[in-house]
Amino acid sequence: MLGNVVEASLSVEAETQALVRGRVMLRKRSTEPRAAGGDAPLPKELQKIAVVVLVGLLLMQLDGTMVGIALNTLSGELSVSVSTLQWVVTGYLLALMVGMPIAGWAADRFGTRRMWTVSLVVFLVGSVLCGIAVNIETLIFARVVQGLGGGMMVPVGQAMLMRVAGAEHRARLVGLMAIPGVIGPTLGPVVGGVIVDDFSWRWMFLINIPIGLIAFFLAGRNLPNFKEEARAALDVLGVVLLVPGLVAVVFGLSRAAAGGLGDPLVVAPLVTGVVLIAGFILHAARPNIEALVSMRLFKYRNFAAASALTLLAALTMGAGIVQPLFLQQVHGESPMGAGLLLVGFGVGSALTSVVLSRVFNRLGARLVGTVGLALTFTGTVAFTQFYASTGRVFIVLAMLLSGVGLAMVTLTMSTALYVGLPPQQIARATGASRIVQQLGLSTGTAVISLVLQIQLTKQTAGSDLDSLANAYHHAFWWSAGFLALAIVPALLLPGRIPATPGTQDKKVAQAQPA
Repeated sequence: MLGNVVEASLSVEAETQALVRGRVMLRKRSTEPRAAGGDAPLPKELQKIAVVVLVGLLLMQLDGTMVGIALNTLSGELSVSVSTLQWVVTGYLLALMVGMPIAGWAADRFGTRRMWTVSLVVFLVGSVLCGIAVNIETLIFARVVQGLGGGMMVPVGQAMLMRVAGAEHRARLVGLMAIPGVIGPTLGPVVGGVIVDDFSWRWMFLINIPIGLIAFFLAGRNLPNFKEEARAALDVLGVVLLVPGLVAVVFGLSRAAAGGLGDPLVVAPLVTGVVLIAGFILHAARPNIEALVSMRLFKYRNFAAASALTLLAALTMGAGIVQPLFLQQVHGESPMGAGLLLVGFGVGSALTSVVLSRVFNRLGARLVGTVGLALTFTGTVAFTQFYASTGRVFIVLAMLLSGVGLAMVTLTMSTALYVGLPPQQIARATGASRIVQQLGLSTGTAVISLVLQIQLTKQTAGSDLDSLANAYHHAFWWSAGFLALAIVPALLLPGRIPATPGTQDKKVAQAQPA
């Protein structure tokens, strides 16, 4: 669940810039007139496009934040361990990563409206398959299908808005696109709890169908179908190397809980994954290659520090898969009760994002990032002290604290990323940052699930709730450990953020490697 909250908390401006990488953004942006003000009313045509895109974004947010609540129920009904169950989340995250770079290339070739509607259909097909899944294997496959659709739908939709808006309306649209990121993490856990308690976990996915069909109907009538004559090249070799490499590493980690690190079914995937990822790094470091993640970008200090912070913050989000399980298995909460306790995270994150965005530049990236890490660390460590008897107030406060801290961290890393970069590198930097984030989310979920599974298997049949809580505490300590490591790149971030990243004075740009 928290992986999706992190994406919702990212700077919306950075999200829209991500689509420049796919060549779907307006190429003649510099010729547009400057905005006269941010209060100009949106034209009706633009409002219609915004409604369609926002429905798609909300669909993604609600789906992502509801799944965590159902994990305990899925574990019981499908009779699977935590190390296997984590693939319901990890498979989705890996598929999202594949969908993102494909989106821009496909939209250029086939048109934005066609690509958005196809992506929505793929997402809905995945939702239906999730709803009728008969075992864990079919559910994981269906989540991968969902992730492919979602990974393409969101960036194409955001790019359409930015292209149609014009300079005078972009500020308004940036604010509108933040709405799903506020609603999803707040309502998702509650809605998911109600569905699991009173109906069936299958309805968490099937409920997407009527909403998606409405969006599909509106898309055909309202979305533009932009194409680009000079289409972007898809980094096929990069996809072939990186994605199977990540899958192999995550699969090896998930097998380690059952077979140990010496098991051939653990060693072979891990070695294969490391070799493929190393091959990707060599491929991405070559000159004149527009790779999924360009290694040359790491020559820029601020990009490297922000990327390291992004990776470590994403690794710690593996706790998102164990918090709902802890609340239900140890604290005895119903799915609905667990959802209500988790709402504090979404509320804290949303409020902080709104308030902090106004004063962020004055405070500086280094200060905001380190304070955010301290708050998130405190909220995570608090869970290492929670037992069955812990009062709900303390749990809500810990979730609220984590939400506030994480919003500070994500705003920091998504803004500091561009400081010192030449304007022509901004699009690549955003795309690379999203890949790094998905890598961290996928790997972190696998690692922390592995730690939890190992601790759970050490328990005897008669273990009490305190012993069960101690098993979860190990997982939370690993999450806190990743956060502690993140303080190093946070301290390397710039103190102040220029008003327009990428267009600072020439001395700063020249001081950075080309």
